[in-house]
Amino acid sequence: MDYTPFILILGGMVAASWLLERSVRPVPVMGKPIGGLIKALTLFGFFVGVLLLVTAVSVWSVQAWDSGTRFLLIVTGFALFLKPLKDIPWAALVGLAVGGLCVGFVFFLHPLPDTIFGISSTWIYLLLFFIPALFMYMLFKFVEDVVKLIGTLLASRPVAIILGLVCIVQGILLLLDNSLFTILV
Repeated sequence: MDYTPFILILGGMVAASWLLERSVRPVPVMGKPIGGLIKALTLFGFFVGVLLLVTAVSVWSVQAWDSGTRFLLIVTGFALFLKPLKDIPWAALVGLAVGGLCVGFVFFLHPLPDTIFGISSTWIYLLLFFIPALFMYMLFKFVEDVVKLIGTLLASRPVAIILGLVCIVQGILLLLDNSLFTILV
């Protein structure tokens, strides 16, 4: 719990990295190295998001800090965590895996004869692949679209910059034994 302010500041820097990189670019000597450091930090955004979510769980479990800080950790963690994940076709991957497992189960554990009612077993294996694969694809497509929508909203530049700046301010205030959420209330 002692590291929560530093984790918030790190998460804020990653979330607002676009703004921070644009701000330090004009600085003559330090602009390029700091800009490169910020870009490198952005590449680890997924892992920083996981760190924020793990911190949020631990802070929530011991009821440390205020509820505003807890929610800020969760929202920023999800924003950074979902940013790269929203571009992966999860529904297709899950559908392929389930279809492949169904065919593999039947093929290796209960092999079919060469023909069933005059139909080649190849066509039956294809059906055993496509029916579960399409069912799982349709089921997960809705979930994938919802995750993509949330990820797109949270990772948009205006929202990410606001989240990042609030995280940085909140982290600094927590280091000073204060909180943005107690100041605003």
